[in-house]
Amino acid sequence: MRTAGAFTVAALSLGIAVAGPLAAARAEGVQPVESGPLILTPESAPAPAVVAPVVEPVHPPTVATAVPVPPPALPAAADPGQGDSDEPRTTGIDEAEPDAAAPAATAAAPVPALPGGATLEGAFAFDPARAGTIDRAAVERFYAQAGVAPLWTGSGRLAASVPALLALVAGAGEEGLDPARYPLGRLAGLLAEGAQGTYEVLLTDTLIRYVADRNGAGLAAVRLPVDMRELGKPVDAVAVLLAAVTAADPVAAVAATGPQDADYRALRQLLADYRALAAAGGWPSVPTGGAKIEPGAHDGRIPAIRARLAVTDGAGPAAGGANHYDPELVAAVKRFQSRHGLKTDGVIGKLTLDYMAVPVEGRIRQLLVNLERKRQHLADLGPNRIIVNVPEFTLRYYEDGVLAMTVPVVIGRKERKTPLLESKVTNLVLNPPWSVPARNAGEDIVRKQINDPTYLQSHGYTVYYGGQPVDPATIDWTQVPRSRSIPYRLRQAPGAGNSLGRLKINFQNDYAVYLHDTPDKHLFARDMRALSSGCVRVQDPFSLGARLLRDVPGWDRARMDSLVATSTSTTHVSVVHDIGVRLTYVTAWVDAAGTPQFRDDLYGIDARIDKGLARPALLAENM
Repeated sequence: MRTAGAFTVAALSLGIAVAGPLAAARAEGVQPVESGPLILTPESAPAPAVVAPVVEPVHPPTVATAVPVPPPALPAAADPGQGDSDEPRTTGIDEAEPDAAAPAATAAAPVPALPGGATLEGAFAFDPARAGTIDRAAVERFYAQAGVAPLWTGSGRLAASVPALLALVAGAGEEGLDPARYPLGRLAGLLAEGAQGTYEVLLTDTLIRYVADRNGAGLAAVRLPVDMRELGKPVDAVAVLLAAVTAADPVAAVAATGPQDADYRALRQLLADYRALAAAGGWPSVPTGGAKIEPGAHDGRIPAIRARLAVTDGAGPAAGGANHYDPELVAAVKRFQSRHGLKTDGVIGKLTLDYMAVPVEGRIRQLLVNLERKRQHLADLGPNRIIVNVPEFTLRYYEDGVLAMTVPVVIGRKERKTPLLESKVTNLVLNPPWSVPARNAGEDIVRKQINDPTYLQSHGYTVYYGGQPVDPATIDWTQVPRSRSIPYRLRQAPGAGNSLGRLKINFQNDYAVYLHDTPDKHLFARDMRALSSGCVRVQDPFSLGARLLRDVPGWDRARMDSLVATSTSTTHVSVVHDIGVRLTYVTAWVDAAGTPQFRDDLYGIDARIDKGLARPALLAENM
């Protein structure tokens, strides 16, 4: 089991298909309700009937025990004519709507009554301040499919499980969920008042909401740009709860929903550690700005930096003067830099100081967002897969389920983001040409040609107008639009100077992005590598390519090297295995050594999720 390791508060150094709810209810002595229309009588008989507001349900995504909803099909392969683009192709959709609804129950299904002559309609209308927050459609579907009511009151097996279920919900904050979404105080009050029908409905709604939240419903409801959204497999919370009520241990069945892996548990433990640290006052602030501090220097900021890193990175007492940047503190700074993705040179510059200045509350919010990400049911890519974590500037290749390669990458800059997606490798292209996207041509290359009239020719570009090649010397480039509306098309011939390098790895997607080599090897030495136009540049593409072609007859690393060394002809080689690709966005995790890792929110996705997850607290009287 992976934990947060030495990163403790003390030192901080660091199915069941729905099968027979009716039968189960009968076993408890609860009689099914006769089929008939829903009676619109409120719980309090003398009061007039109230028409409850119709609430659009927040349809959560489905776990393995529920009815599965097929994941979206992989997008079609990019148009070959656009396949050499280094720019994401937009779809014309700026925002994604929340995930599609789970299948609704059959309209003809009878809805059982509640105890004491109460009805669902009356229970829904019990409190105008709360009624609008109940997922009415989900609750009605639950009872229609269960076929019996009540489930949670009386003396049966399910009623006996309610205290443990409520205790589980009360611990939602430990999972990084918002406890204000679950009206436990109001439930206790209803039970004390004897309003069993309303209690029954509100408890069911609370449990459905809790199951949905454990399975990523919060993130599923956040509006994000389509290319910045990772879609998990939907989970039907109603089906999950129905399965739980038929299980031998309903509490364990509910607790088993959502992520259970070691990575999630480690991140959850780190959240607990950071919350404890925040309660103890957090870590000291550090001054930002000023000149960089080299190892061995004396600087007035050193005491504050030492105090800051004593909390999280094992910095010890000063040796050789309070202001001396001694070797022990240098080691602590390097540990800090390493776990924040910074260059581990021990030099305290602007980036290092800025990262040190982030308060513990900021890191807690980052952990909450990443726990929400972990609750998404992303597709299983199989044993052979490429994972690119965009904020980490890192590619990992898993071969037969085992990590085989970890290499640095360059990803899209903020204005030309690398899209988040899932796909499969289709083929490798040795000595690829580059058909320059209109945006790159207009915004980048026209400027270079103006500054150097020999640029296009010296870098192997051919200019086309109306499908015919033209001499770039005959064009007044100062009059050419520096935008997508450029009337010319540019193509760069294969070769050592080609912008795609000597190897391209294609995978199906709607954005015309891919993995590729680059002639600009020096960029991999930088710690911040958001520098491309959307594609992913790989530091060691030939080692990766050789692994992808391991079972393709006649192909190995030696043949690949020989081909590009002796020829510039373009060669396509298809893969023979399913090799998944995921371009993902994770900014906080605990690594295999138990070390907390944090990365910058390059594209502002964390901020949007954090804002989208912020929900108004329930009214105090309802808690």
